[in-house]
Amino acid sequence: MNTNILKRLYLGVKPIGHTFIFELKKQWKKFVAFSIITVGLIFLASWLPYALFPGNSLPAIQTEFFRTNQNFLSLILIFANCFFFSGIICSEYDKETGFILFPKINKYKLIVGKYIGSYVFVMGITGVFYFTLGMLGLFYYGGPLDIRFFHSFGIALLYILAVSSFITFFSSFMKKENMTIVTTILILLIGFNVISQFVVLANPDIEPLYSLQYAGNLISSILYLEFPDSVAERYTQIDIRNFTFRTWNTPTIMAGVSIMLIYTFISLLLAAIIFKRRQL
Repeated sequence: MNTNILKRLYLGVKPIGHTFIFELKKQWKKFVAFSIITVGLIFLASWLPYALFPGNSLPAIQTEFFRTNQNFLSLILIFANCFFFSGIICSEYDKETGFILFPKINKYKLIVGKYIGSYVFVMGITGVFYFTLGMLGLFYYGGPLDIRFFHSFGIALLYILAVSSFITFFSSFMKKENMTIVTTILILLIGFNVISQFVVLANPDIEPLYSLQYAGNLISSILYLEFPDSVAERYTQIDIRNFTFRTWNTPTIMAGVSIMLIYTFISLLLAAIIFKRRQL
């Protein structure tokens, strides 16, 4: 009986594994390109200034070096997620494959395999970023790596999960992969920031807990030696006449993690509902 259960389980998972391997073979060139770009950007921002200008002083501590050199990480993650996940569903309709490979594969198993494959690649790109930055941190400051560095990596992986789910939701109802890429990049880079600016102008006391980009700030802020837990520590503010310009810098750890998990759950749920109803 146990053998039959294991056999059925294997037969159920096997199509996902085949799709996963197919996705790895299909997308590996993207992974290599993003990895090379990532390493190049890190060396341009974190090594070249100190190599060319020895007078430049390094940050006092290792974690501050990591935090100040994560400025472009969110850009890498957004672009990588958009390029890997935008076609995860809509490409099946665009190419009219009917979710069918030979042998025939259940459409949900096909999408799960594609999602896992794409997530592994983006996780790998993130790993390349942290590995390269970590090596520079060891080179400049010696070991060991601060535990906060690994906390930041964990938050980054959770952020990838949330962003990829958000993009998968758009892929479930949009017709073209390129249109999904453009739309999600604009929303993630510009849309959330514009909405936050209007909300802050209307009421600066409202924390942008609706913003996935705001939650992503936790990736770098977790590297602070003393995490800014109080409300007053988590924003900067400028008062000009009757206007208050407030910039929220980071959510609390609990709030940031909760935002990412909520985005992941709701986005995948809506994507599954739309995917079920959508016809070729």
